[in-house]
Amino acid sequence: MFRSRPVNISKLSPLRLGFVIGYRRARHKARAEMRDVAAHWEAEVVALQNDYHEIALEVHRDHYDRALDEAIDQRAMDADIVLH
Repeated sequence: MFRSRPVNISKLSPLRLGFVIGYRRARHKARAEMRDVAAHWEAEVVALQNDYHEIALEVHRDHYDRALDEAIDQRAMDADIVLH
């Protein structure tokens, strides 16, 4: 990032002093807004991760239930077979 040399405010004209003060205020406000945007983005990422986890858990449970149903059906069809 571009860094300028320190400015001696006491030797500036009123016009330049106003510019420097406004610039510093705008830079400070931009940093605060960037922190807010970053916090919002991080919250969105966490929410998406939670949604993904819920969906993955649901899919896993669905696959497990289908496999269990298939095993029960297979067991019912092969009732005479001895299982180890």
